[in-house]
Amino acid sequence: MEIQKLNWAGIKLVSQNKTILIDAVEDFSYYKPVLGDAVEELLKFSDHVQADYILFTHLHLDHFDKNVIRKCLKKDGKLIVYSGLEPFVRKLIDDVQMIVLNLDETFTDGNITFKPVFAMDGVGEIQSSWIVEDPTTKIFHGGDTIWHNQFWKLAKENPNIDYAFLPVNGVVVNFEVIGLEYSPVPASLNLKEAFTAAHLLHAKKLVPIHYGLFAHEKFYIPQVFDGHDLKNVSEEVGQEYLLLKDGDMLIES
Repeated sequence: MEIQKLNWAGIKLVSQNKTILIDAVEDFSYYKPVLGDAVEELLKFSDHVQADYILFTHLHLDHFDKNVIRKCLKKDGKLIVYSGLEPFVRKLIDDVQMIVLNLDETFTDGNITFKPVFAMDGVGEIQSSWIVEDPTTKIFHGGDTIWHNQFWKLAKENPNIDYAFLPVNGVVVNFEVIGLEYSPVPASLNLKEAFTAAHLLHAKKLVPIHYGLFAHEKFYIPQVFDGHDLKNVSEEVGQEYLLLKDGDMLIES
């Protein structure tokens, strides 16, 4: 399996001559008020990617990009959709082929298996995590899940995870402007929670995602960390990690 880190929470997988996108977003314009200067540093990938399958953990616009779907999905390509999201997805984009899966249900194409599993969204919306596996590599993609009590169960039911792509920015959000009462509790995994979740999943390595792009002193306040923090938490929890910059490649054979 060939893995490329894309913007924010996005990754691209290539396996068995199939290209798979998960949470692949190129247009973050909706979030410009909290993007700052990072908007100029985004990876542009849609001009040269043609995907056989596109997956997404949930419908927040930093994880679901209709333009990427329109541009990158092959004519015979398919969205793989968690059933809880299906009715909402069909209202947004109803002219593409979909494979709809319940939690823990699998779809297999050749030697590649796809499976949506439990996740918990920070503001109570519908979300799943995804497990994708080929003969060499099994990855877990956690979108922007918060801490929950299912990581032990997920590990038992899904052994031998190689890479757990998990959010690490532990962001506190203030969305009172859209009617959500303020909460100081993080709306995604923080650094220690992500390392612990990866450890409970028995993942060989945590790959941090969902950090570094958004920050706003009032509306979107992420946990700040550096390489020293990563090393310390890794040693404390006993969980190895791999840091990938946007565009970096990882090839497993």
